[in-house]
Amino acid sequence: MQVLVIGRSGQVAQALLERGAAMDGVTVVARGRPDIDIADPASLARAIEEVAPDVVVNAAAYTAVDAAEDDEATAHSFNAEGPGALATLCAQRKLPFIHISTDYVFDG
Repeated sequence: MQVLVIGRSGQVAQALLERGAAMDGVTVVARGRPDIDIADPASLARAIEEVAPDVVVNAAAYTAVDAAEDDEATAHSFNAEGPGALATLCAQRKLPFIHISTDYVFDG
């Protein structure tokens, strides 16, 4: 099984990479900046085509809580629009999609 993790440098992605390395028959490939950008659907589509995963996990997010309150547009792009585009890309390809979020949420 090939797993594509979006968001390479975060704690969740690192844990998935470590766990995947310990499992027979599972390959975890993590992609993040500068290779791809969660806010750029074309780069997400390229990653899916290149990796040809069996499942996609989104672990990318704008996690600087205080900065997100000051820059809502960027936070919304990274935490709503990007994952939405990724979900659409996965649905079009009939790929299972797992989105991991944090406990911090802003209204609107």
